[in-house]
Amino acid sequence: MAKAQERHEEAVKLRREFPRGKPPAEALAGVQDDAIATFTATGKWPADYAKRAAKAHADALVWESAALALRRLEDATKAAAEDLRDSLSPDVLTHLDGRLTEILDAARDAGETLGDVTTAEQAIEAGGDVLDAWRRLTSLLKDYRNVRDAQWDVLRAVSGMDERSRVVLWRDAGHGEVKDVRVEDIPPHIRSVMQSRAYTIEYLVWVARSGSAFVPASFDDLEFSVTAATEPTAYDDHGPIRDMSPVVLPEREYKPLNTRRDPRPYVD
Repeated sequence: MAKAQERHEEAVKLRREFPRGKPPAEALAGVQDDAIATFTATGKWPADYAKRAAKAHADALVWESAALALRRLEDATKAAAEDLRDSLSPDVLTHLDGRLTEILDAARDAGETLGDVTTAEQAIEAGGDVLDAWRRLTSLLKDYRNVRDAQWDVLRAVSGMDERSRVVLWRDAGHGEVKDVRVEDIPPHIRSVMQSRAYTIEYLVWVARSGSAFVPASFDDLEFSVTAATEPTAYDDHGPIRDMSPVVLPEREYKPLNTRRDPRPYVD
């Protein structure tokens, strides 16, 4: 894939460096304009017009044939690189995911040695194994950044125009780093690093310990991860969830019936 991209870049360079010229019709029209201007000014038609016109047209044909060939070369190498990239992108992303696992396994071990140390000054002061672990994590941090950069390059490259803009939005929101973790459950200072991609050793150790880091296998895989991290864990397809449990009403207070009889005699 790298070789195909390299060939495309070489073709682009060749076309851009090719000298500017004129199409045959435009070159011939230029000679005609000169002849007409000469005749208008002097009343004489240039004796060498035919020779000049033929040469201008022939030279322009040579230039145009080379320019068209270079344009086709650029288009062909671009298509070849894109086809190869699209066909190999799942393998590339799988490779990156495996490489990420290796980096985080090493970072997890070094993080255990590091303990509560979070700065270079603390590591220098501690010295010994702690300082060695800090140096190891510094190297792993560069590897981690390279994997993430490659991940986003591939995901953007294999996506359409609309999908590409969504990939960028998701990346800038901090998605695509860990899966099966809701946004609200990520510590704010860690989420801030995800969004800025200004990776730190503290962040690298956190990701390694989380056990949730991944490289999306495709655009669809990334989209699924974003949905799982942002949508509610439970919802009612038919609308707002309602409490259908029986309503318990307070007991009614019954007053005794008034059974007092009218003292007046009954008169028929």
